[in-house]
Amino acid sequence: MSSPRVLVVDDNRDLADGIAMLLASTELAAQVAYSAESALSALEGTEFDIVLSDIRMPAMGGLELLQCIRSRWPLTKVVLLTGYGTVDSAVDALKNGASDYVTKPFDNDEIVRVLRRALSSGSAAGGFDVAAVVGDVAAAVAADDLLAGLKHALDVLVQATGADDGEVFLCEPEGRDALLSVWTGPDGAALADRTRFEVALGYPGIVAATGEPLCIKGGLAGDARFLRRDVVDAGIRSLVAVPLPDVHGVLGSMHMLSRRDDFPVEHVLELLQRAAVPVGVAIRAGLATLRQSVDAVSGDLGESDRPLRVLLESMRQVAGAQHGTLALIDHGTGRPDHVVSTGAASLVCAHAESGEWTSCVSAMAAHGFAADPGRRSWPASCRQGLPRRASSPCCLPLVASGRLFGLVVLDYGRDATCHAAERLVPLLSMANQAAIRLRSRREGFVIPQATAAVDVSIRSSEALPELELRCFGPFAALRRGQPIAAEAFTRSKAIVLLKMLAIRSGAPVHRDVLMEHIWPEVDPQRGANRLHGVVHDLRSVIEPPRNGRDWTYVRNRGELYYLDCEAGVDIDVARFRTLLALAQRGASDRDDDVCAPLEQAVELYHGDLFADDPFAMWCEPDRLELRQRYIDALRRLGQLHQARGRGDLSLIFWRRALRAAPFREDLLVSLMKLLKALDRPAEAQLTYDEYERQLRDALGVAPSEVVQGLRWWLLRPSPASAGSPSR
Repeated sequence: MSSPRVLVVDDNRDLADGIAMLLASTELAAQVAYSAESALSALEGTEFDIVLSDIRMPAMGGLELLQCIRSRWPLTKVVLLTGYGTVDSAVDALKNGASDYVTKPFDNDEIVRVLRRALSSGSAAGGFDVAAVVGDVAAAVAADDLLAGLKHALDVLVQATGADDGEVFLCEPEGRDALLSVWTGPDGAALADRTRFEVALGYPGIVAATGEPLCIKGGLAGDARFLRRDVVDAGIRSLVAVPLPDVHGVLGSMHMLSRRDDFPVEHVLELLQRAAVPVGVAIRAGLATLRQSVDAVSGDLGESDRPLRVLLESMRQVAGAQHGTLALIDHGTGRPDHVVSTGAASLVCAHAESGEWTSCVSAMAAHGFAADPGRRSWPASCRQGLPRRASSPCCLPLVASGRLFGLVVLDYGRDATCHAAERLVPLLSMANQAAIRLRSRREGFVIPQATAAVDVSIRSSEALPELELRCFGPFAALRRGQPIAAEAFTRSKAIVLLKMLAIRSGAPVHRDVLMEHIWPEVDPQRGANRLHGVVHDLRSVIEPPRNGRDWTYVRNRGELYYLDCEAGVDIDVARFRTLLALAQRGASDRDDDVCAPLEQAVELYHGDLFADDPFAMWCEPDRLELRQRYIDALRRLGQLHQARGRGDLSLIFWRRALRAAPFREDLLVSLMKLLKALDRPAEAQLTYDEYERQLRDALGVAPSEVVQGLRWWLLRPSPASAGSPSR
């Protein structure tokens, strides 16, 4: 059976060639076209199973190319590449017949997974056309109101799958609990009976923690993980839950619930996993818009009443609340030192007024709290602390990096028409962004009891670096162990700048080099202005409050920029290089001096450098160098353990090395020799067969004659125990 043929279309030659090289390592046969016009010419002469095309290209774009392909080659499927967060283009693509789309930036596995899914997809046996339904979902979530769009999307999915109910849980930006945000169906009261799940508790918490889907067919009542008795009592027996993907984690989860024992969970799962892509993009875009609305007034935030009132009014309108109060906290006393209100009087509770934050449920764990009318259902501390004028309050702590900067209290009034918890996550995102911006102007208030409440983290937090940058695998920045969300950066280039400084590990980089890589087409003056703005955005997110004139992490000497690694910045690439240097200096007669740092170094390698941006050319030399040093370290560990007679341990490192460089003959030969010495001929044969298959599938060639001859010698029978190292 011939391999499926893929036509890759992109005017960015490096990107197109990179994708083609990636597909060449799979069973997909790829051909490249650098324009839509060239793609049409290729389609005239060759039959392709699928076309992978960028949306934005000169002259003819990807959407126009899609229309041509649909009319002239209706059996050829089309997947489109679209920029991060461009929901409208993705919606148009799906509505016009695209099988799927991929948002930039993407990783290698995602490209291959989407193409394979598109090649295998069609009308599901469940009775719905997956591509058509996903198109309708994408159109639904393009609404201006995020929650209204999600509600419409759930209606589409419920109707298509025959489910009884649908729901979406979203994760808090700081507390990370999963909150019920949108639902539809006749069992709304049962669904809304429990609106919050802690991480790893209940289906929403488990999906948020693992990033994996959950399905149960007909046996929901017997599943102890479910934790929603009212839903089971309403007759729900089957459920499909899928994660909503984020760039660096999970935004929440989307569920379909049914009373049927024969609910087609496998086909519904396929549909929900496809629909989760446009839904996740819409959520990211919606929350980013709210954060940007906070940034619009953040220039003077904390210095006068007016920007605080504008921010408060914006949050009040998003919530649909009647009144609100915003209070900033003095870091010394823990009490409000700056309060603004939209109503006649403050809504701040007595606990906040007195600085007794240990009684505040919201502030203690960075959670939002929303209450329906009727004080009996409120937590005791809220019943006792909130003023009598509060009828249906919503409390939003301004928390970032474990510090409390203030509190927003909104009140929906006695006649509230919406469920108070619906808009908690959007509002908490705004509150978090406000705290991030306040961080450069205020020190923030640390509540000692808040960290004591977090079980084991108080014992390990002392060892956590103030700022940690993980460059191996997908890039991540963490502050004292807590991830910094990509949405915290107003400018996307701030992340690129942070990456460029991180791999230099404290070495200075001239601003001209930075501008050349980040904005190669821009003149120097405009590039310098842009760099100034990006540096400011980067500092506003990752820097602690300034104590004096100098910045802590992102420093500069004139036109040279660098990260101050002595200020508590931990960079995995820097540690990797340091450990390898330490191993290089180790005494040859004491293998522990070498093995220990080598083993620590290879455990830091969680994937290629900046795997979230695989086609970034500016870091390609570093990526190749680090990958080679990783393979060399694994090879050396294999040799050291083998020389000491630790055969099984040696096998682990030789296999890891061959997985990292699957076409290296020297690694194959070393591994097969070890397997022969351990008297494991069957494993040696399987290892050779897998090498031969990968070589044939990816490159279309056979192993060299030298390797084939060596294989015959290695696999011939030998005395069982001769020269075998101990296991």
